[in-house]
Amino acid sequence: MKKTFTISITDFAVPAPRKGSIDVYSGYGRTPQSGILLHQEIQMKRSKAHKTYRSEVATSAKFEREDYVFEVSGRMDGFFDDKQPKIEEIKSTFNIYELFKKIQTAQDDHPYCLQLKTYGYFFWLLNKEVPNLSMHLVSTRNGESTDFDLRLDIELYENWLDRRLSELVLEARASEKRVKRRKKSSQEFVFPFSNPRIGQMELVQTVTEGMSEDRPMLIQAPTGLGKTIGVLYPTMQEALSRGQRVIYITPKNSQHAVAEDAVDKLQNAGANIKSMTLTAKSKMCFKNEPLCNPEYCEFAKDHYTKVAENNLAEKLSTKRSLSAKTFKKMAEEHGVCPFELQMEAVKDVDAVICDYNYVFAPRSSLSRLSGGALGESGKPNLIIDEAHNLPSRAMDYYSPALSSFTLLKIREDLELIYPRFQKEAKLLLDECISVIKKCGPVDCVKATKIVPPVQLFLEQDAQLRTFLSTYLNSDVEVEPQDPVMRLCFYWAEFTGALEFVSIGRKEFFTTFSPNPAMVKITCCDASEMLKTTYDDYAQVIGFSATLKPFDFYSKLSGLQSANLKTAEFKSPFPKQNRKLLVIPQISSKYSDREKSYPKIAETIQKIAALKRGNYFAFFPSFDFMEKVLRIFNPPEGFDILKQERGMRRDDIELVMGQLRDARGAHIVFAVQGGVFSEGVDYPGKMAIGAFVVGPPLPMFDLEREKMREYYEENYSAGFDYAYTFPAMAKAVQAAGRVIRSETDEGLIVLMDNRFILPNFAKSMPQDWFDDNPRELTSEKILGDITQFWNQSC
Repeated sequence: MKKTFTISITDFAVPAPRKGSIDVYSGYGRTPQSGILLHQEIQMKRSKAHKTYRSEVATSAKFEREDYVFEVSGRMDGFFDDKQPKIEEIKSTFNIYELFKKIQTAQDDHPYCLQLKTYGYFFWLLNKEVPNLSMHLVSTRNGESTDFDLRLDIELYENWLDRRLSELVLEARASEKRVKRRKKSSQEFVFPFSNPRIGQMELVQTVTEGMSEDRPMLIQAPTGLGKTIGVLYPTMQEALSRGQRVIYITPKNSQHAVAEDAVDKLQNAGANIKSMTLTAKSKMCFKNEPLCNPEYCEFAKDHYTKVAENNLAEKLSTKRSLSAKTFKKMAEEHGVCPFELQMEAVKDVDAVICDYNYVFAPRSSLSRLSGGALGESGKPNLIIDEAHNLPSRAMDYYSPALSSFTLLKIREDLELIYPRFQKEAKLLLDECISVIKKCGPVDCVKATKIVPPVQLFLEQDAQLRTFLSTYLNSDVEVEPQDPVMRLCFYWAEFTGALEFVSIGRKEFFTTFSPNPAMVKITCCDASEMLKTTYDDYAQVIGFSATLKPFDFYSKLSGLQSANLKTAEFKSPFPKQNRKLLVIPQISSKYSDREKSYPKIAETIQKIAALKRGNYFAFFPSFDFMEKVLRIFNPPEGFDILKQERGMRRDDIELVMGQLRDARGAHIVFAVQGGVFSEGVDYPGKMAIGAFVVGPPLPMFDLEREKMREYYEENYSAGFDYAYTFPAMAKAVQAAGRVIRSETDEGLIVLMDNRFILPNFAKSMPQDWFDDNPRELTSEKILGDITQFWNQSC
């Protein structure tokens, strides 16, 4: 009996063998969200204008080759059921004329042409009638469009089809081998620890149950429980049982190591799995700037052609070690892009570790992470580490700003570019500043909400793109941090988000601020954009030490549904190892800060003096921190360390090295939400105490107040969503730096009366108190802390 493989027309209708260069008009990759919306608008207009028009018409065909049946399916964008039937394919892009030129050059080898002709061929198979084929190109910049017809030559198409089916047979065989290995590995999968920590197997069981019920999950578990392996183990086993893989994402590259260590433990326990950590394009690129333009980059030029001709995908599938070094060596040898070569290997690995960007960033063409390879059952599983970061991170993706101050700094650097381009570049930059200033009302003296002049921004963007094309096609050597590229990309990022503003999405608003002139788009809620991403995954599990209240995170992460499973796990460590105090007598409110600085400094000094060791003092902001530090007198024998703005990795490691020295005693002044308060471990005696000075509420400005209004209108929780819950996530994360293992002993001091208020307490872990956060207050603070240290020693 022949085996059936299903494949979408998008994956099916590609050149055989692959051809082409890496560029925005290559035809490879997925349609961005803005393009989908534009398609829907066009389809609606067509439907009103033509009675015979139907949109999203399903079609499919089956092809047999050797031991396989390939079932290919898709949806026609538009079908005109007239006397002479016509199939229409809609493609959106910024510059329709560039795309048209690219299609005309590639002709039958362009994926868009092959897709449209495949729809036509399917119609011919059913009706023995060759339909008319029309390609409709529409600009995302201004809605301008153009149409052209394609001719379906049955004999030429079937020549391509014969080559493509031969390719698919090879892909099917490789897929069967890969799926067989994965399923076998799933059956042999064992938990890597013979003595799990308390609560760890309950976590595994919770995740397993959630997947069996096909429910997305949000799980809060404290650091030290072993939540990474507790989530990864069952999620990977389930994926492997279907012949699939796991995509594990973190908010920062620096947090990849935890996931890599978990995979290593599974491999050391006997798991036959392959893993790969994606390295950022900027670190992989051979050029000074990671610009995928075949006119600029020789490694982008004919990349797909060279990969196919040299069988590089097959060579990668045989390698056990898939490091950045491996990809760079192969890419250099064959003159291809190392980053894209890295993406070729994704289908063969069982665990992909990467940054949030690869899954959630807008206009990402990296759909290969979620796209199932031929023969894989269902879709990959998605694990979201430190999921409390997702709402704000996703909103940031859609919230760019343009500042005249930033542009003026770029203008200074334009003095360094090739002289013949300087005049035009400076003129364009001055026009950019002029466009920004035109956004503000007359005599504007403070930040104000505006309706942005979308067309002005788009026209300026078109001019910048034209100039950039000329610049890159010249003989100029593009240096790192090239100011022309910085200018063009800075502007393009903003105009990309303007698409959402221009169609009236209620989650977006735009503000203008004078002195210096700045225009900013703010996305209050990216949940709708996130929801479409989850469709690409079978199981979605988000976890963190701070995911309360679940209602807040589920809504803004796009996971809210009656089917969502939530769970909270308590710390596995003895309560007597931790002393947790709230000092409500101290206020960090802006109006009280001046008089609170001496109290805060004195409190930290007296408490730290009770036991020699390393302490962190986490503040709401750098300004707050520095004002306390100016009047702070450390206890005898203590050294002061300080977090700097924009701290470099080497300087961070220098601080970490001093904390590792068991002979020292330090107080580290740092900020909540910074490099020392999230995603970093302080095992053993590296940190025996943390002072968390106030929940770091965002500034009360126009932008935040507009967000509060949106949350109040849509979630009936304006202040909490805009201020309370984001601040408490940072505070709880900072407090969590202290107790990291069974033997750790430590002190956590929360300074602010707001920590005992009900809405703030909603974000606290359930094992911080029994019934009320007031339980954490004390009338004899120093005595209680002294008693704790005496008992713990």
